[in-house]
Amino acid sequence: MHAGHRERMISRLKEFGSEGFQSHELLEMMLYSSFKQCDTNPIAHRLIDRFGTLSGVFSASENELCEVEGVGRSTAQMIIVLRANIERMLAESVQKGEMLGASGAVKDYCMGLFRFVDTEQLRMIFLDSEYCFMSQEIISTGALEQVRPDIMRLLEKAVQKRCPIVVMTHNHPRGSEMPSTEDKIMTRNLFNLLEKAGIYLADHVIVGMHGSLSMRENGILPDIWNDF
Repeated sequence: MHAGHRERMISRLKEFGSEGFQSHELLEMMLYSSFKQCDTNPIAHRLIDRFGTLSGVFSASENELCEVEGVGRSTAQMIIVLRANIERMLAESVQKGEMLGASGAVKDYCMGLFRFVDTEQLRMIFLDSEYCFMSQEIISTGALEQVRPDIMRLLEKAVQKRCPIVVMTHNHPRGSEMPSTEDKIMTRNLFNLLEKAGIYLADHVIVGMHGSLSMRENGILPDIWNDF
């Protein structure tokens, strides 16, 4: 019975893609490899009930996943490994040489970078003189005001890459995308420090729970970004 049901589900997925499925059904199919015989539908339902969305499931820790009935260590670890692969795929969604000059493109890329990140991170996106993507790196993990010791490492990275332009981005995993006072102070200080090294901070994008914000596009700190 389960074998026939699984074959039908996979056939539907291959023919029509994910659009025709509910979130718990996609999870159900993902769990087939962990559960060779049993019905994975109830486990998928319990995961969605516990974490709310697919994104919530993939953002959960190993211990949190194991609190769900039917989910053991191996299944939780499989989900975490899959999340790591998705994170890498999203980070690689922009290819070297692709233009990121428009704020909308930058925001979309930043949203992808933080899709499953549940701790505050500061990342830098390195661009060439034509605003084309070169690379991106995590600079620090933790509250933004704690990253100052890493600024010299950032400068070294930018110089090593011969990178004239950078975009700063960080997330508020449990809050709004609106910048705090500390965010604004840090941005201005970083802009001035980078400028002395001949590097232009083109924007600071903040990703919150429900969206993203470009400080440059929204006219925040108009004394350093006066083109909007």
